[in-house]
Parts: sequence; structure tokens; C-alpha cells
Amino acid sequence: MRIAFASCMTPFRFPSQPAWNDVALANPDELVLLGDSVYYDADGASTGEVKAMNASQFAAHAHFRLSRQLAVPEFRALVGRPVLRTHAIWDDHDFLWNNACGAEVAGQPDLRHLVPPARAMFAVYRKALSAHLAPGSFPASPPPFGADTPAPGYSNVVLRDSVLLHLTDGRSFKGRLGRRALLGTAQFDAMEAAMQAADVADPTTVHLVASGVVFEARHGECWLDCEPEYNRMLGLATRHRILMLSGDIHDNNVAAYALPGGKLLFEATSSGAAVKTAVTIGTEQRNYGLLDIDAHQVQVRIFKFGDLQFHIAIDRATWQGVAPQD
Repeated sequence: MRIAFASCMTPFRFPSQPAWNDVALANPDELVLLGDSVYYDADGASTGEVKAMNASQFAAHAHFRLSRQLAVPEFRALVGRPVLRTHAIWDDHDFLWNNACGAEVAGQPDLRHLVPPARAMFAVYRKALSAHLAPGSFPASPPPFGADTPAPGYSNVVLRDSVLLHLTDGRSFKGRLGRRALLGTAQFDAMEAAMQAADVADPTTVHLVASGVVFEARHGECWLDCEPEYNRMLGLATRHRILMLSGDIHDNNVAAYALPGGKLLFEATSSGAAVKTAVTIGTEQRNYGLLDIDAHQVQVRIFKFGDLQFHIAIDRATWQGVAPQD
């Protein structure tokens, strides 16, 4: 089984996005989009402008931006393939604005009206992706929304070869002020229960945790910002085979975090499918990653402008890094 993963694209500065052609040539079975599918607050809009919108204005703004990404020819050709399944999570820029935290926005009467349309628009974007962009799968205008519009929340997808993909929501419940949170207790409990159940069926289950932010930051947001959940993830990795897939940083990276008992938590980051280092300023990024998973190994390859930048292999029996085999 081959899984592609990528994040961070803007259809305004990049109306053509060749990274998706690169992914298509690799012929993956699954595609995981790790957030920032568009930028609501950049490339022609500012955070202040977004914050000043009423709910209907923001819904129209989000609808326009998502529809533009869905119309990018290379992206449309890839996700429109009937043999490819696409799974998406959101991060700050396709939630509201840079570093937006849902738990904090919900407590601000002048801003919380923006959360329901954001949730509704991301839901129809996900629906269109899962329908391979079939006619009518993405609405011609913003869908209805209200105070009861649900957050994406946590979900999981059973893949082939005893692989469980965990789709997290790192925005709706995130808080930095006072009590820090990333996923929140309910979401984390559900993920832990799913891991335990899968490992009862097959102790060699590979758990792919899709995260909008990296585990430990060189800059910007990360799991370490919320130390209790950071430590809880480390604890899960002592009992389960976890490979975190992350985005956000407009760069690529691989990491292995050493745990008690010789266990490892692996992380593969690919960010910047079609952006520059600072969205519209800096060095152009054209990044994506591939996982090749069979009964024995997980091979991780990450590419920049079509060239292999990182390549690691993980032995499924021991969950240790081994020499990659091309």
C-alpha cells in the first residue's frame, strides 16, 4: 500500500501546483492532506479583515477560497481519481487565521460567530474530496450553518495491511492561555481507545496519526506547547507503533523520539505543496511525502521539487529504523 501526504497550498499565488503531478506519478492508494488546504488570512486577505467579517461574509470568503483550490487543474486531476481515497484534516489557516485556537475564539463574543461557518465549509470540502469531486459534491454556495454545526473532531480510517489512520482535529479544542490543550481529553480518549482495540486484533498494527502541527518545533506551533498531551502521546508510543504525519512548517523533516524500553515515536513532516517559505514570500516549496507499507516494513520517503530529500525505513516487528531498501 502506498500513501501520499502533503500540506499547505494557496491557489492564488500558485494557480498551477505541479507537486500534485509528482504525487500522481507515484500512483498512491491514499492521500492525506495535513492542513492549510487554503489560507483564509494570507495571499490577498489579512487576519484583521477576516476578524472583521460577519458569519455570512466569512462563509462566502471560505467558500471562494476552497472552490479555487478544488479548481486547480493538477489537484483536481489527482483527487478526482476514482482509485484514490483522500483524507483531510485542518490547521490554523483553513480554520480561521494564523495560530487560531478554537477554545480561545469560542470565548470571544466578537469572534466566535466565525467558527460555525468554518466548520460547515470544511465539512463540505471533505465531502467533495471523498466524492472524488463528483458534480455537485461541492456546493455552489456556502452550506447552512449554526451553533450546532459540529467540529471535525477525531475519526479514524481502517486501511489495508493492518494500518489505522487517525485523523485529528488540532484546532477546535486548542488553547494556549490558562489551561493548555491541543486535541482535548475526549478526542484523545477516543484515539487511545481505537489504538487499543486495533492492537487487540493485530499487535503489529501501524498507527498513522495525522497532525496539523509538528511534535517538537524548530519554530512555530507544536505538540510540546501542550506538555500534558505531548507526554500522553509519548506514553501511547511506548505501547503502540506510531508514525506521526505532520505539516505546518513549509519544510520537510523526519524524526525519531527515543522512549523508555527502547521504543520509538517516528514523525514524518511534509509541508509546502504549493507555497513559499512565508506563504507568499521567500523560497518556493514543492514538497510531498510517500509511505510504502507492507507486512514487514514502513518506508518513508519525502521529496522536494521531485528529488528525494529523506528516506527512512521502519521494521514493523521491532518498530526500529533499518537500512532503507530502494
